[in-house]
Amino acid sequence: MQRKSFLRLLLETFGYAAGGNVMALIVTFSLLSFGAGTAFKGIALFCSVSLYLMMLFNAGHKDGELDRKLFNRKTIDTQQGGKWFVIGSIVGGFFVLMCALLFVFSVNSGDDGTVISGSYFSFVRIIFATVMAISLLLGDLSNPIWAPFVFMSIFALTPLICRLGYWVGFYEKWTMDNIMYMKKK
Repeated sequence: MQRKSFLRLLLETFGYAAGGNVMALIVTFSLLSFGAGTAFKGIALFCSVSLYLMMLFNAGHKDGELDRKLFNRKTIDTQQGGKWFVIGSIVGGFFVLMCALLFVFSVNSGDDGTVISGSYFSFVRIIFATVMAISLLLGDLSNPIWAPFVFMSIFALTPLICRLGYWVGFYEKWTMDNIMYMKKK
């Protein structure tokens, strides 16, 4: 058992983010099949954002558990949790960049002011299910001009969630034994 390379962790985290978006897309469409009311859109938004963030949390958590095992065996000297800020920043930065491109490719002037719509907006909505859920809550075919800032704020949480997952995995926080039984001093 050895530490994974930075590139492998980065690619795995991109895979987790893509998997989270696919699962969120399935959940969003499944919930919206029950009805297009605001309540179902809100539930779809909560579920899709939670799935995306939980998948990124899991990527950091697995590496934290591995580092804890290596630390206990004296294979490594210190934890390297700071790498998860970098990995999360790269993954989150990619998604933020894709959302920032909405200002370049999808700004149309509508009847009630400037709105985001178009083919690139449709592409981003399908690729990133969290964007799909938020955009459906804000409007069906077009969104206000400030909507990409809301999309980017979700993806800006990526480094914090990845680092939190590593921390929980390394220090064995939130395990069933720690929750159910008190440690004796």
